Amino acid sequence: MIELGKKKKLDISEIKTIWPTESNHLSPWIAQNIDLINVKLNLDVEIDNLEESVENFRLDLAGNENFTQTPVVIENQFGKSDHDHLGKLITYSAHKDAGIIIWIANEIQPPHRKAIEWLNTNTSDEMLFFGLELEVWKIDDSKPAPHFTKVAGPLPTKTKKIIRKDSSPKGEKYLKFFKKSRSNLLKESKLFRSKSVWSSNYWNLPIGRSGFTLSPNFSRDNKFKVELYNDTGNKEDNDFAFSCLREKEKLIEEKLGYSLEWYILPDKRACRIYIAKEGSIENNEMKLEELIKFAVPELIKFKELFTSLIKQIKFPKLEEIVSDTVIEDINPDTN
Repeated sequence: MIELGKKKKLDISEIKTIWPTESNHLSPWIAQNIDLINVKLNLDVEIDNLEESVENFRLDLAGNENFTQTPVVIENQFGKSDHDHLGKLITYSAHKDAGIIIWIANEIQPPHRKAIEWLNTNTSDEMLFFGLELEVWKIDDSKPAPHFTKVAGPLPTKTKKIIRKDSSPKGEKYLKFFKKSRSNLLKESKLFRSKSVWSSNYWNLPIGRSGFTLSPNFSRDNKFKVELYNDTGNKEDNDFAFSCLREKEKLIEEKLGYSLEWYILPDKRACRIYIAKEGSIENNEMKLEELIKFAVPELIKFKELFTSLIKQIKFPKLEEIVSDTVIEDINPDTN
């Protein structure tokens, strides 16, 4: 018979050996692994700031939900949920005019679950409150594995106000272009799963590690790019990851068969590695078809090459406990 392992849930003292502090360890890890929460809550959150000042307080994580363009606040804590963090969450939400509010604890106590439910029932449809429990498990002597469980949230009947980034005729052109790109990509490769597209100038695709995204996109200088976008939520980590990949520049470009643009954004955290062609969404149908035919094979090449390379990156300041986790899809397409 096959020998099976024993599953064990870590207690709070063991969890603190992984993340000794909230501000310096847990919050940065959540920022780097925000896709785990996106999958659980069916969102597309990006983290902009950690430990953001709110008068004389500190907000754990602040960001934005890409589809609805809604400000997001996240408050996390060790152990059981308490009144102190509930008060902080409401205070920070008011300060940021947040529409999506997420409370993370190892245990959300029943009275606080009820409070979250009450807030969802008695606030506008533009505000969504979530309670997440963060557990950590091991099987025998395996690496510790995190697991998020949604224990409180809005009722299915409560809908958020949809504010598309661009609902104009131009936005419809983006939507049509990327829907066709997606259709062609899924026919050509099994490396990708169906990923929703919006009426935006870019389409983000997960590549297998939080903080890294594949993106075909139209830029303001009339360029159409296929790029690896790197934003872990921390500039030092972004620069470190970029330098690790840059060390393999010759090997990468030899395998791709062409030179890439290696670009660190001067005034922002993120880094980009891309190939570009002249192109605009306002081009005629024939030119747009050419751009799709250009993008699909390049996305496949990027996926095949960069997935393993980015998994090999070992960040010096953060113990990674889900380095083998692959997030392929956020939600089924509903367009």
